[in-house]
Amino acid sequence: MEKTDQWSDLPEELLDLIANRYSSNIDVLRIRSICKSWRSAVAMSKERLQFRFERYLPTSNKKIKAHLSPTTFFRITFPSSCPNKGWLVRTRQASKMYRKITLLCPLSGKRITRSHQTLDLLKVGVSEIRQSYEIQIFDGLKDEKKALDSEIFSNYIKNSDKIPSGVFFRVAFLDNIFFAVNYHDNKIWCCKNREGSRSWTKIKNQVEDFSDIILHMGRIYAVDLKGAIWWISLSQLTIVQQTSSTPLDYYKYDSCQDTRLVEYCGDLCIVHELSITRNHIQRTVGFKVYKMDEDLAEWVEVSSLGDNTLIVACNSCFTVVASEYHGCLKNSIYFSYYDVKKAENIKVFKLDDGSIIQRTDMSSQSCFHMFSLPFPNY
Repeated sequence: MEKTDQWSDLPEELLDLIANRYSSNIDVLRIRSICKSWRSAVAMSKERLQFRFERYLPTSNKKIKAHLSPTTFFRITFPSSCPNKGWLVRTRQASKMYRKITLLCPLSGKRITRSHQTLDLLKVGVSEIRQSYEIQIFDGLKDEKKALDSEIFSNYIKNSDKIPSGVFFRVAFLDNIFFAVNYHDNKIWCCKNREGSRSWTKIKNQVEDFSDIILHMGRIYAVDLKGAIWWISLSQLTIVQQTSSTPLDYYKYDSCQDTRLVEYCGDLCIVHELSITRNHIQRTVGFKVYKMDEDLAEWVEVSSLGDNTLIVACNSCFTVVASEYHGCLKNSIYFSYYDVKKAENIKVFKLDDGSIIQRTDMSSQSCFHMFSLPFPNY
C-alpha cells in the first residue's frame, strides 16, 4: 500500500503560492490554522496584511493622505447548531494600523468593540459574500490613527478640482484604477494605483450629480440622482449615459433620499430610498426597485424579490438568500437609520405590503437575528 502524502508535507513555496491567491485576511488566517508547518510557511507579512493593493493611495499634495479601507461581508455558521442558517458579519482587513481584523456593523460600517470575545475560525463556517471599499481623505500632518478612530477628517481643500475632500462612501475597482463618488460634491473621481501616477482625476463631461458606482459585467457603472445609469470609458476616462431616468413619481413622498445600484439575478437594478420630512426630520418611508426591460427598452418596477433579501449598507448594496440567515425576511429590504439622538438602528421594509419594522420593536426582534452573531464559549 502506497504512502499517502500529508498536507503538512507540502513544499513551503507551494503553500505561499496558495496563500497569495486569497485576498481576504480571514482566508489567510484559516490557512495558517491548518497545522504548525502551514503556519510557519505562510507568514503574515506587511504586504499580505495590506490586501491586494496599497493602503494609501497617491495624492497630488504631500500634506494630504488618501487611506483605503477594504471591508468584507461574510456569512458565519455554527456546525453544532443549525448549520444551514447563518449570520451576516462585516470585517475590516488587518493592516499596519489595525493589527487585528476588526468587526464592523454590517450596515453602517461602524466599529463594534468586543475586546473580551473571540471567534475560533476553525470551529465555524465562513463564506465570503462580497467586498467593499471606502477611501478617506484626511490631513496627513495630524495623527492618522487618531483621525481614523475618531472619524474626523480635514475638509479644508473643498471646491478644488485637483483633489477631492471628505469621505468616499462608494468605491469601485477595475484594472488597477479606483473610481469613487465624492460624498461632498456628488462627482466621480478616479485614481490609478500605479507607480508614477500621483494624482486624483475627475471623470470628464459629468453633467449630472451621482450617488452610487458599481463594477458589473466587467464595466464600471454609475447612477445619477435622477435614476439614469451611466458607464465609464477606461481609455478616455469619460462618462456616457446608458439609460434614461427611472419613472419615479414623488406624489406620495417628499424626496428620494438615496439612489443605489445593485445586481439582482444578473440584472443591474436601481434602488430608490424614499422619504418624507416632518418637523425638519427626514424619515425613510419606502423603497422602489427598478430594472431595465431589454425588450421594451424601458424601466419596470420590481414588485417582488422572491426568496431574496436586499441589504442596503452605507457603501455596498447586495442581495442574499433569506432562508440562509437566522430570522431574515424574504422579499424585504434591510437598511440602517439614525434617530434624533444620532443613535444607529436597523429597519426592514417589506415589499409585499409596504410596511416597515424597527429593530427596537420588541415583538419583531427575531427578524433581526441575522445581525446578532452569538459568541460561543469554547
